[in-house]
Amino acid sequence: MTAALLLIALLTCHYLADFCLTWPALIQAKSDGRNLWPILCHGGIHAVLMGICLLLSGVNGQMLLLVMVLELVTHFAIDTSKTILSLKFPFLADIKQKSYWVLYGLDQLLHQSIVIIIWYIVR
Repeated sequence: MTAALLLIALLTCHYLADFCLTWPALIQAKSDGRNLWPILCHGGIHAVLMGICLLLSGVNGQMLLLVMVLELVTHFAIDTSKTILSLKFPFLADIKQKSYWVLYGLDQLLHQSIVIIIWYIVR
C-alpha cells in the first residue's frame, strides 16, 4: 500500500469510527459526562480499526501496539476534554452557536492531526 493510500485508509477509519459506529450510550456519555466507559470504548474502536488497517499495510509488533495505544489514549483524552468543556460552558454545547462549531472543528483537527502523526511514524 502506498503512503498516500495508507493515509486515506487511516482517515477513513477515523470517519467510520467517529460517525458510523456510534451508539446511544456513547452519545449520552458525550453529552452528560457521567459515564466515561462508552467514550473509552469509542477510543478502543478507533484503535482497533486503525490497527487492522496498519496490520494489513504491514505494520506489526511493538510499533502496531504503540500506535494503537496512542490512538486510544489521545482519542479518549480529546473527546473527554470536549465533553468537560461543553458541560462547564453550556454555550459550547449549543449547536446553534458558532462556538459549538469552533469546538467541534478543533476536536476534529486534533483527531486528524493524531492520525497524520501516526501515519508519519509508520510510513
